[in-house]
Amino acid sequence: MILAIGYNPLISKLQDIPNYIVYPRFFDNKRALLIERNYKKYLKELWLNKNKIEVALYPDNINYILPVPRSIAYVVPIHNLSQLEIADKLRENNYKVIAGYASDPKYRDYTIHDFVKASKYEKWYLGISTKRELKEALFYSFNYGDITLMLLGRFPQLKDINYIKRMLKELLQLISKPQGRQTSLYDFLENRAVNWGV
Repeated sequence: MILAIGYNPLISKLQDIPNYIVYPRFFDNKRALLIERNYKKYLKELWLNKNKIEVALYPDNINYILPVPRSIAYVVPIHNLSQLEIADKLRENNYKVIAGYASDPKYRDYTIHDFVKASKYEKWYLGISTKRELKEALFYSFNYGDITLMLLGRFPQLKDINYIKRMLKELLQLISKPQGRQTSLYDFLENRAVNWGV
């Protein structure tokens, strides 16, 4: 599984983290997409940064092909399974497509079993922020996932950039081990003084 880190207040200090797709390489302007619903602004930012971006979120609930750069792979957020049709349209028009599973149940009307069964695309677990979500993404063999810093610790811990970098390195090592992954992951998640919210 390949992990990504989207925009956050410490992103400038995380650019040297190896083996993660770090913003802006993973482009996820949630403010423009979810809060402002300003797709024109989002498209403009995509085009301005197209040489820096490897993977970007495709705007939510759009069922037609937008004028987006072809050099970028797009995570299509799937809120209901019929939205896999836009993924099909994008693929037919030679875009690289990854189906995005909404981690928060309020943003989807299907189960993870339904998603895995229905999607013929690589799978992206959107917004991994709890141990349950991380375990679920690994159990269902998601190809990708983006994590929030809340996965790594409490707010006071997240002020320490060295702590964050150490935890990111440790997390990557643990999820990369095929044998004993569940035990190692369990130890990683349970033995930290962390508020997981679950």
